[in-house]
Amino acid sequence: MSTRPTGSPVRCLVDLSAQDRLRSGAPARPPRLRVLCCPPSGAPAGYWRFLVRDDVHVLGVQYPGRENRFREPPAGSVADLAAEAAEAVAAAPWASTAASPDVPLVVLGHSMGASVAAELASRLEHREGVRVALLALSAKTAPGAVDVEDEDLRAGLDPSDPVADDALARWLRRLGGTPEAVLANPELLALQLPALRADLRLSMAHDRLPAPVRAPLLLLRGTEDDTVDAAGMDAWPPVATGPVQRREYPGGHHPLAGNRDRLLADLEACAAPGRSR
Repeated sequence: MSTRPTGSPVRCLVDLSAQDRLRSGAPARPPRLRVLCCPPSGAPAGYWRFLVRDDVHVLGVQYPGRENRFREPPAGSVADLAAEAAEAVAAAPWASTAASPDVPLVVLGHSMGASVAAELASRLEHREGVRVALLALSAKTAPGAVDVEDEDLRAGLDPSDPVADDALARWLRRLGGTPEAVLANPELLALQLPALRADLRLSMAHDRLPAPVRAPLLLLRGTEDDTVDAAGMDAWPPVATGPVQRREYPGGHHPLAGNRDRLLADLEACAAPGRSR
């Protein structure tokens, strides 16, 4: 049985838009879209900072073991991560439909974060009474589907194995998204690997689909991503009862930042069809 993380729910939700305004001094604008983002294995909430725009409210889920939660132990399961994030969202002043009637809420997850996002969206709707306008899942084989095997990934999971760190570094280098300065520095890499391994174990152990949300589903993938195939992505539709759409962006496993404007346009079009800009 898993144990829920003990961190404060407030610490697990990072308002990236508010942070950006503090740095820039820009005034807050009413958002057209609110995007609740779940990062991939090993990444912090700030992974999603590229999405911040003055008319888009971007929030990132912060998993234990990184940034402001660096000293916290790993979560017990993907469901635990979703549960604490849902609690934090439900307590936010913007969460009620009455408070934000015209701002669609998108739940977006990339790689491992796709599994967290699916659980989070389901929990928000079925337990917290928060309406989700769109569930968007990127670069992740659905639980229960056959995953793409990777020897370096498997070899890198056991920290007691002397070749494990090098194997994970090779895997991360192929995926992209991790600065070479980190991959080439054993001390920096050692700071990243515990959280990464913990996340990977959670992701691999997660074998269920949550109760479906009454929302459209958007499936995202990089055109050159060899970590997930079409069959693995096509097993996600049971998590939502609305229409299913698919988008592919140029790039490998981390294509979203390089296609930000297309991504935001697709999120808004699917979450609020018929809205004119």
